[in-house]
Amino acid sequence: MKLPDRFPRYFLIAAILLLSGIALVIVQAAVQNPHPEPLDHAGLQARADFHRVTVMPFMAHAFPRLLFLNAGVALFILIVPLFWVWVWWFLRDQLLTVTAFMRGTAGILMIALGHNSFTKIYVTYRILPWPMIAVMYLPHGWLEMLAFVLAGTFSFLLIDALQTYLKGNRNNDALHPGEICLFILGRAAKPAVAVFALVAIAAAIECWVTPGLIEAAYEAALQTMQ
Repeated sequence: MKLPDRFPRYFLIAAILLLSGIALVIVQAAVQNPHPEPLDHAGLQARADFHRVTVMPFMAHAFPRLLFLNAGVALFILIVPLFWVWVWWFLRDQLLTVTAFMRGTAGILMIALGHNSFTKIYVTYRILPWPMIAVMYLPHGWLEMLAFVLAGTFSFLLIDALQTYLKGNRNNDALHPGEICLFILGRAAKPAVAVFALVAIAAAIECWVTPGLIEAAYEAALQTMQ
């Protein structure tokens, strides 16, 4: 399947926006928690016990909740910026302004997502060993981030397609609102399925693979500190 011409550009923009939000929350956390102390053996043991007794049993049954939470966020980014189209319905000579608001909304959502995704990573990095950080975030995190970046990418592409569609129908008095909805749904269906699939795989890894890796990382870290 051939990717749209602007796909690489929008993918890069979406990734930069997401990373900007992550960088912002890391700086914010560093300012708010300037000198967190690494956990000693007792503190790390307490965390390991909490993970084994509380987190792992919860995560084993959290797949539906996690899947629909993350999928909802991704689809929110994909679709919500397009709701500005109803402003165009009443102000058809303001197409460029409306599409600018669509792109701005998509950009703000990507930054906000990055800011809300890694609120604890700075403190976690300061108090836990690096191998634990890796197993906490990497096994499922890269797929989640890819899904979110793709959601932003396809949102920008949908805005372009919608702009062209609306430009061609500016003077079409017979245009029905339902036709706009069908156009959006038709263009968003395949990207939505692809994003949902990535989120589902990431959620499965986070629920059934990552907890075991974290438990092993705790054991290794505790042995090193003895």
